[in-house]
Amino acid sequence: VEIADFSYPWSEETAPRTMFRAHTQDGWLHFHFDVEDPEVVVEEEWLGESTLDGEDRVEIFFAKDETLADYWCLEIDPLGRVHDYHARHYREFDSDWNCPSLVVTAQRTAAGYEVAGSVALQTIGDLLGRPIQRGASIHVGLFRADFFGPPGATRGESATNWISWVRPISTQPDFNIPSAFRLWQVP
Repeated sequence: VEIADFSYPWSEETAPRTMFRAHTQDGWLHFHFDVEDPEVVVEEEWLGESTLDGEDRVEIFFAKDETLADYWCLEIDPLGRVHDYHARHYREFDSDWNCPSLVVTAQRTAAGYEVAGSVALQTIGDLLGRPIQRGASIHVGLFRADFFGPPGATRGESATNWISWVRPISTQPDFNIPSAFRLWQVP
């Protein structure tokens, strides 16, 4: 599957290109983000997973159902560092959770960066409480944080910091709401 219709949900400006690709093979979901970003923002010093909060990153979320009673988030920066966490609606985060079986690589490119990852379908099934295989329907969110300016600057408040594959029903930027997710068939 290829998804290229990412946009700024809270701005009329045109978002930089984001391409998401995914496929399954041998019991794994493989995904790839190709990101156009002329000014990649990453923190040099790693202070733990929350370091990603102020960085450019791609995000893939898996939800147990449309209520977001339980969902799991994988946020990955241009260096391949991961902030993974379990969440409950509304904004109850458990950053102690680590995604079993997650494998990630990342690299800078002339146009921005690429992130590739794999998660065992068994892991996703264990999280969602049911077997997952190609063709199964699951609730997914695909997002991107794109910040500007020097590292350490105040980020996250601009409508052009947030890029999504759907337009959530919210006047304020927020991906932790049911309308930010879409029912998706595992490719």
